[in-house]
Amino acid sequence: MQEHGAGFSIPFSVAGLDLSITLPVMIMWGVSSFIFLFLLIANHSHSVKRVQFFIFDFISDAFAKSIHTKTKIWYSFLLTLFLFVFFNNLCGLFPGGESPTGNINVTAALAVAVFLISQISGFFVHGPTHVTHLIPSGIPKVMLVFFIPLELISLLAKPFSLAVRLFANMMAGHKVLLIFMGLGMASPALIKLLPFGGVVLISLFEMFVSFIQAFIFTYLASFYISDAVNGAH
Repeated sequence: MQEHGAGFSIPFSVAGLDLSITLPVMIMWGVSSFIFLFLLIANHSHSVKRVQFFIFDFISDAFAKSIHTKTKIWYSFLLTLFLFVFFNNLCGLFPGGESPTGNINVTAALAVAVFLISQISGFFVHGPTHVTHLIPSGIPKVMLVFFIPLELISLLAKPFSLAVRLFANMMAGHKVLLIFMGLGMASPALIKLLPFGGVVLISLFEMFVSFIQAFIFTYLASFYISDAVNGAH
């Protein structure tokens, strides 16, 4: 085990490719295990199942208009995605922890996964005609050389915006929190309560931001999936 950036890592490589197990990776494993155990226990515990149904109903109601489908598999996917992003957002509030979603590599991987799932689902439902949504109806053929590259850029901008939005918000919030903590440690004893109060307020605000960012990420994912599966073709 060795230091790796701000945290530590367990060195691991395959064919020269660095696959070191870092702190964010272990946190994501822990969050995934927690979600799995929660859903597993919910199937055997009446009281926990109520919480699961409450969250599932919340996801169903919140994204019913954006997903435009009653297929439960999509609501199950969105529920898992929301919980995964939300709990990873919160991990940075614990002492010694960090939010994996404050790492652009993590948010980019999530965004690419959502992008691939939506496009593969679109091909599965519509077949090869799925690509026709890149061509606006009624456009003269001579204009296609301009419109197709623009539509491709617009399509690829979706995962980029997903990744950057989540990463920027989570990183900025934790930086502000670290600033207040640093001020509290460096301040004279008589005024230490001021930065401490800032830490408490920022922490509460970060909990709210963690929820909002998870909600926005999941909402946009549902919109992109719906656009691919149920869009006009």
